[in-house]
Formats: sequence, structure tokens, C-alpha cells
Amino acid sequence: MPPAMRRATQRDVAERAGVSTATVSYVLSGRSGPGKPPTAATHERVLRAADEVGYELNHIARSLRRQRSDVIALMYPAPASPWSDRLIEQLQAAADPRHLTVIALPVTPTSAEHSVLRPLRERMVDGAVLLPDCPVDVEELAGIAQRGQSLLVFHDEAVPDGFDVVHQDRLTACRAGIERLLVAGHRRIAHLAHERELENPERSVKFRSYRDALADHGIGLDPDLIVPVADSRQEAHTAVTSLLRSANPPTAVFSATDRAAIDAVWAARELGIDVPEQLAIVGVGNIPEGEIMSPRLTTVGLPELDFTVEVERFFTRLEAAEPLPGTVIRSPWHLLARDSG
Repeated sequence: MPPAMRRATQRDVAERAGVSTATVSYVLSGRSGPGKPPTAATHERVLRAADEVGYELNHIARSLRRQRSDVIALMYPAPASPWSDRLIEQLQAAADPRHLTVIALPVTPTSAEHSVLRPLRERMVDGAVLLPDCPVDVEELAGIAQRGQSLLVFHDEAVPDGFDVVHQDRLTACRAGIERLLVAGHRRIAHLAHERELENPERSVKFRSYRDALADHGIGLDPDLIVPVADSRQEAHTAVTSLLRSANPPTAVFSATDRAAIDAVWAARELGIDVPEQLAIVGVGNIPEGEIMSPRLTTVGLPELDFTVEVERFFTRLEAAEPLPGTVIRSPWHLLARDSG
């Protein structure tokens, strides 16, 4: 029987890289401290040497010893969107030089509320960014923050309590989008909704905006005009086609996503219906595709997909030697009036 191969050690890495074992430990631990850190060239040389000698870092043992996982999470309602993709890109760019891992944790419509925060409760990650519409108990977040987890929460009603909150004022912005349609004279406004919104409408900013704006104009909800297709481009196209072929079609559409709104434009075009003259359309999200299509999509969302301020605050909290007080970051949504409605 051949002898078992010896597991590579940090001493082996140090000899291959031509540095001290202390330098190897410093680089492989990913830690920062008061001393002068290794240069970028030394850092790269150590990592290359570790790969060459087959050194395997024992993440489990290190996590137990340091009480850290060196993993952070982005929790978002599935499916992913261009702005959740952009946020995770910026998180990853900030995490890479810190030798941290970023994981994306999608929250599906069937995710149980008690399970969403499990990675934080059980300290599987050192912190998380939670995007809007994740079904979480805001009061529980304070307890998680007190146990040392770093949190950045996108939530318009949450009050910071040991964690940071991003207020976007989505309700006002969505309401402005629907008011634009109502002021233009539209009374049959279809809503392309998220499926999860219709299961729990009181927790849905977009559905509440739609419902309340109609009510303020004396218009009741028509179940035939509300379809749960905002997360599927194919289903949105099919649903809007069916609505437009009905005996009493809508004259406007408010979509909970730009993706579905864009397919509403395509469905109308294929039926020879002019947008916006015969069908006005407003989306939510301000994805890049909406600005380059014809007609350009009127939408509600952030003017720019840039989360620099939010990402910097998250890592400031993550790296702080002492707990920081919670702060509010204001990043309001806007109505971006273009050509489709």
C-alpha cells in the first residue's frame, strides 16, 4: 500500500514563497491589523505558493477559532433583477480585497418566514444585506444585530436598531406612477403583480400603491385586471395579450417589474395597439433595457443602479472594532417619465 500523502502545511507554503510563516498566516487568515500588511506582490506570491504545494485551508477549524465565517450574504426575493445583480457585483468587488466570500440567497415565494433568517441565527454568515420584500420579522433583526451580525436592510418602515436601514420611499414613487396614469384619464388599469403580493397584499408596496390610488379616485378593484405574472416574461406576454383581446380591455398597465412591462409593450405591438396612444404602460425597476427600447419605458425606481454608499456602510460596520449605532441611508425611488405612459 503506498504511503499516505502528507498534508501541506503553512511552513511548506512559506518555504515555497520565500517568506516567514507569520506572513503566510497573515495572508491566509485574511485578517487586518495594526501592523504593516504584506505588499500586494507578497500577497500574490503566498497565494500562488499555497496553490502550488496544495495547501488546503481548514475553514471549519478557522471559523470555530475566530468565531467568524468570512462569508457575507445578499438575500433577495427571487428571481434576481438587474439591480440585485448590480448590488452583488459591488459587494463582491469590496469583498475580494478583504478575502471574504459573498453568497446570494434567493428568497422564493414559498420560503417560510422562519427559515429566511436561519443563516444569520446560526451564524453561517458574518452579516447580510437584505433587499426589499424579503419576508422577515424586523423586530428579530435587532436581536441578531446584538449578537454581532452586521446587517444592512432595505426597508422603508424599519427603524435602525443596531443595524443600518435603507429607506427608498417606494410607496410614494409607485403611487406617483399610478397617479400619472389616472391623471391622464385612464380608469381601466391592469396590474401585473408578483405572485407573492397577492398572497399577502398588505405587505406589498406595489399592490397597495395600485389599490389605494384607484380607491382615492373612486375606482374599485377589478380581479380580471390583476394577474400574477410580473416575474415571468412569457407569462406576462400571454396575459397582456389575453387582456387586450378581451371584450373590455385595459387602457393602461402598471407592472410590478420592468421586465413584464416590456413584454406588455411587445404584446400590444403584435396586436397593432399603439403605445402609449392606445395603451399606456408604467413599469417598476428602471432596468437598462427600458431606456433603450422604443417607446422608452416610463418606470419607477432608482435613477442609477449604484450602491456605493450602501456597500461602504456595510463594510464599515462589518470591520468596526466596537458596535456602531444604526443609521438610515436615504436612497429614494423616483418616477422616471419617458414615452410609454
